[in-house]
Amino acid sequence: MSAFDVVVLGGGSAGLHVATEAAGGGKSVALVEAGLIGGESAYLACLPSNSLLLSAARGETWEDAVARRSEVTGGLDDSAAAGQLAGAGVTVIRGTGRIASPGTVEVQPAHPDEASVLLTYADLVIATGCEPVAPPIEGLPDIPAWTTAESLCSPDLPRRLIVLGGGAAGCELTQVYATFGSQVTLVEAEPALLPGEPAFAGDLLAAALRRAGAEIYLGLRATKAERTPEGLTVALEDGTRIEADRLLLASGRRPRLSGLGLPALGITVTPGMALPTTTRCQVPGTSGSGRVWAAGDVTGITHTHASLYQARVVAANIGGQHREADYSAIPRCVFTTPSVFAVGIVPEPARSAREDEFPEARPEDGDTGVWPEDGDTGAWADDGDTGVWADDGDTGVWAEDGAAEDSGVRESGVSAGLITARADLGDTARARLDQGDPGCLELYADAQTGVLAGAVAVGPDAASWMGEVTLAIRAKVPVTVLADVVHAFPTYGEALQSAVRELAAAWDAAAKPDRYERVIRAVSETGMETPEDDAREQHQDVVAEENSIGAIHEVPFEANEADAVDQELAVGFDDDDYR
Repeated sequence: MSAFDVVVLGGGSAGLHVATEAAGGGKSVALVEAGLIGGESAYLACLPSNSLLLSAARGETWEDAVARRSEVTGGLDDSAAAGQLAGAGVTVIRGTGRIASPGTVEVQPAHPDEASVLLTYADLVIATGCEPVAPPIEGLPDIPAWTTAESLCSPDLPRRLIVLGGGAAGCELTQVYATFGSQVTLVEAEPALLPGEPAFAGDLLAAALRRAGAEIYLGLRATKAERTPEGLTVALEDGTRIEADRLLLASGRRPRLSGLGLPALGITVTPGMALPTTTRCQVPGTSGSGRVWAAGDVTGITHTHASLYQARVVAANIGGQHREADYSAIPRCVFTTPSVFAVGIVPEPARSAREDEFPEARPEDGDTGVWPEDGDTGAWADDGDTGVWADDGDTGVWAEDGAAEDSGVRESGVSAGLITARADLGDTARARLDQGDPGCLELYADAQTGVLAGAVAVGPDAASWMGEVTLAIRAKVPVTVLADVVHAFPTYGEALQSAVRELAAAWDAAAKPDRYERVIRAVSETGMETPEDDAREQHQDVVAEENSIGAIHEVPFEANEADAVDQELAVGFDDDDYR
């Protein structure tokens, strides 16, 4: 039995970061991982997907794009990442960990001939990621199908491809294969693509995918799949039959929690649901010795950047600091052309920020539909390093006392509490220069406070010029302050400027009557007299001071053109100002 201060289950982005930080703080750390060290984002998700998207945009051949993808992912070789962990003082154990009892983890080594190992811990970090969920389709196991991870490490370019799922991963891969020449059909059960966001985002993206040659079916579920001599056929619930050579599943994921031995700690989680955590990323209600933490996809937050954020929170708390996570401004990106960027809360009818981020993994079907190949490598993300679309990132977080944390998201009536402003990117000078299909954006402000609460943008490389919105939401900056921000010309940021000014004007107009009432009420409650009350008590009117208007004051210096001459001053343009 080996004793460690910290044991980390899962070696993706979150697990790797926690282990490295904890070891750097003087803790003895063991990291347990059966798959790729460093997380699937680097090997089977975000980076290979973005590599292919960029190659498609540059007009490269499929063969060159695959070669570039292999170069970016390092040929699925994680030895460098494992070496970095070892260099940081982390003990890396290749295998699968299971909680044997409070304070103890049993590891089954990856090599079948090796004996199991027992590890003790003072702090346990669960960062085991998520796994794909196969939708309940008759005949699915009998046809040639890919998970997203399998597609992103395959050299094959199918002639005909069906993509199930219109979230971020499904949309990105649809554009990849359609651009490189595949006949792609995208099927989404919801009425629009990106169903967690306002409809305009999905509509604009659907139009772009259709221009790339994809056929899109919305509001229809696949019900049956059959193998045929020519390939396969998928039937939709309205009777439509689609022929293809391969099926790509991008329709749902669930946290990878089965087999971890959570009941030994007194933790009961419904299959398919996220592991609950406090704002410090600690798992509440655990029994026995040792603290238990969680980071990444297991918490219901499915973005690499969010996983790293949680990892920093966990590492700080393990190191003796007190740090809490704030999920009000977690960006959500789709790296298609045009790209989609969203952050914060959005109005109904899109899902609220607290809805389940694993819609296809609800208990009724999520308990039996895990994709069978290998739960460790067939996932889009290992611990949060993912390009899978999520509603907002606020799912599964508990407050310190066990109540739902308020991250600025109202449980109901979100639409009624938001002021919306919209701007077309086509109105900017940058759009005229680019001569493309620019897109648009919407900003949402809290109607009660006048603080920016959310945003969605569809346009060229939207994430690069929407970063200031993330900062404004996290810092709770009033729209009246944002309206005074100057944006460079010519950039797409100018669209933000016009939308924020519209929000500020709308909030100011709506708030004036209420603001006056609040001031009067506050004055009355303090016992102070209003000017009118004071005047009545003194039986006199409030009048302007005599001779206070029209008085002429001497200016002891010259303030005209001659003054510049007298002082031998010259006014000219800055040498760097080409205008």
